[in-house]
Amino acid sequence: MNMRTPLGLTALTAAALALAACTPPNENPSPESTGDTTATTATTATTGNTADAVADTPVSLEDGVVRAKGTDNDMTSVFGTLVNNTDEEVQVTGFTTDLDAESFEIHEVVNGVMQEKPGGFTIDAGGSHELAAGGDHLMIMGHPGEIPAGDAITMTLLLGDGSEVELDPVPVRTIGAGEENYGEDGGLQSGTTPDAAGHGGHQG
Repeated sequence: MNMRTPLGLTALTAAALALAACTPPNENPSPESTGDTTATTATTATTGNTADAVADTPVSLEDGVVRAKGTDNDMTSVFGTLVNNTDEEVQVTGFTTDLDAESFEIHEVVNGVMQEKPGGFTIDAGGSHELAAGGDHLMIMGHPGEIPAGDAITMTLLLGDGSEVELDPVPVRTIGAGEENYGEDGGLQSGTTPDAAGHGGHQG
């Protein structure tokens, strides 16, 4: 006896099979897939947190470094790039550190001659200011003890509006000397400070 399948049932069955083929299976993701997703989420969160931290800091120091020194001199320099993360000008008038030093000064170099920079400097809104050998830089003065490479210094900027900004720890590294002029006795020649000859250890 011949058995006939109604055409309507055949068409319905074919449509159901086609739909099943186009629909992804509802199953749990593999461990590998879950791990990849978790790693991506963690990376995104870390990047976002870092960006938020920088944005919350009015001024940050990029590529900051403190020049390592021994006990043969009592001063050293700080270099890097200060970045203004705000939409307003920021005036940097000074700084402090966790070191037991006599003073902390902002210096500039004009025509190869080092001198203190009264009033500090201004960083434009969203701009940056380089601290470099042969130019503006920060000086740690009157610290006879060693500041060895591998250490990190905690530094706080003093701003013109009276506020303070604590920077991330600044690493100490061994780097070469700067470009200032020195006198016959090894003292630094300065156009503004009368006791500059006593700064023989300055390497800004």
